[in-house]
Amino acid sequence: MTRKLAVRIMFLSLIMTLALASCNLPTITPPPAYAPTDVPTITAVVPPTAIPATATPVPQALVISGTNAIHLSAVNKAPATNVQSLTWSSDSSTLGLVSQNQDANGNSIFSATLLDAKLAVKTVWAEPNGGHITQISPDGRLAAVISSDLKTLNLIDLGDGNKDVVSISPQYSIGGATFAPDGKSFAFTNYEAMSVSVNSLPSGSETKVLSGFTTAAPVFEVGFAGNSSDLVWKARATIQLQNIASGTLGATFNHEDFVSAYRLSPDGKVLASASLKTINGNPQSVVQLWDAALGTELHVLVLPQSALGLSFSPDGTLLAVATGNDVQIWDVASGTQVATLSGHSAPVNLVAFSADGKSLASCGQDNQLILWQVYQ
Repeated sequence: MTRKLAVRIMFLSLIMTLALASCNLPTITPPPAYAPTDVPTITAVVPPTAIPATATPVPQALVISGTNAIHLSAVNKAPATNVQSLTWSSDSSTLGLVSQNQDANGNSIFSATLLDAKLAVKTVWAEPNGGHITQISPDGRLAAVISSDLKTLNLIDLGDGNKDVVSISPQYSIGGATFAPDGKSFAFTNYEAMSVSVNSLPSGSETKVLSGFTTAAPVFEVGFAGNSSDLVWKARATIQLQNIASGTLGATFNHEDFVSAYRLSPDGKVLASASLKTINGNPQSVVQLWDAALGTELHVLVLPQSALGLSFSPDGTLLAVATGNDVQIWDVASGTQVATLSGHSAPVNLVAFSADGKSLASCGQDNQLILWQVYQ
């Protein structure tokens, strides 16, 4: 290489270096130090405050009174054939029915049916030996059964496998059997001697034998009829009360014709009896209200037809009367009618107030059981 060429190459290298130095290259900023990713704060979604739904008030049955009886309505119905007895339990949770029907051979069959307070069936028991069921006890458990030969009284526990819990076989024919409303005793009739045996529950032991009622009639009956302190004797047109504790016979209540129904108020102060009575020269179907102690007439309730069933309200202020196809409600103190309940298509045989006074049951020859109540 010549000297001249070497100088030229050095000159060109210098020019290129200067050119590169004069260029504006971008400044590269190094990345910052890595920082941990911040965890975001998660705010829980708070559900909206629940607004409680407005509860629909459950209708409550009211205690039936003279002021609201006009608003009684049929709240339920159930079939019930040939009912002979209608009894509410003391807690008003059970309605006991005694029915008499026939089998295919024409034999009489008695059955006991326990219903709840809405008339739903709880228990049904048919007496298997041809016996006569007379009544259901106030606790809604026992059925009083008189054997077909009238020589034995059995108390059957419908709540415990239909066990025979009391059996009594006196040496005479038994005419009838009833339970005291307080559930502490029962009574059955010596049909041959015109006497009645009062026995305690649950033992069945005899505590009293009462007699003294006299009548020329060949048929009589005696038993509890609304009050636990007194028995009621009845023969045709005559009624007489007998105090159990003392054995004393009270006043005699005489009627112009046969008595078709009778009932003593829960406190034992008023007797109601249904019969015929001459008013203004004409025989009228009536219910007479009597002072039970004095034997004096308090009121005469004139009816369109004979009364077949009577029931006092638990406080004794009202009287339900089964007359014709209707049930009439009467105020006892004033002797005035406060309501008429129409729902049966045939004569009504039986009526019964519940122990809490909130329900009234009626049974008729239309084979219908009706539950009556007043709602708020």
